[in-house]
Amino acid sequence: MIDLMNHAHIGQIAGFIALISVVPYLISIVQGRTKPERASYLIWFIVDIISIASYISVGARTTIWTGLVLTFTGSLVLILSIKHGIGGFSKFDLTCLLLALIGIVVWVGSKDAVLALYFVTFVNFIGYLPTIKKAYFLPKTENTLSWALVAGASTLNLVALTSLQARIVLPVVCSAVLQASVAYLLVFPARFKHTKRRPHKVHLFLAHPIFAK
Repeated sequence: MIDLMNHAHIGQIAGFIALISVVPYLISIVQGRTKPERASYLIWFIVDIISIASYISVGARTTIWTGLVLTFTGSLVLILSIKHGIGGFSKFDLTCLLLALIGIVVWVGSKDAVLALYFVTFVNFIGYLPTIKKAYFLPKTENTLSWALVAGASTLNLVALTSLQARIVLPVVCSAVLQASVAYLLVFPARFKHTKRRPHKVHLFLAHPIFAK
């Protein structure tokens, strides 16, 4: 039998780590070293507000803390990004915003729970693309410590799961994978540009011309 109390505690710990992760990020933004990607945070803000409400409605409890924290901290970063951020107006960013908007309209308007789940996952993924692109091309404009902490929090949140229902598991798994991807690009930047070693497949994928537009 699953010990719900232990899982609840793990979820709270994950939420606390997520809260701590934003501290160096906010400080770095104010200091001018970190420049958040506006398109990503705008998409995430809209998604987080809607998804938290729906996530609670489907019965998620032990894994809700990280989502609540990221919604709050994400709104703070979005506000700061207006003055201190970059991006949001390139063809790539605008394409991501358009795709996210289409996904949000279908997601909110859908009466099919499964279809809605797929579209919120799709929108969340689209939101990460501008930041993943920036982490690849401009790693120094992101805060490695913050992303490593938030990736750790989302990974820990996987342990807090008490249900294997797709509608509860999928958002948690996707967040963990996407945040770990950004953290990876920051911890292991594209050094192959300056060396003769064979580039990793992740770097080869991000070097595709579509990401440079």
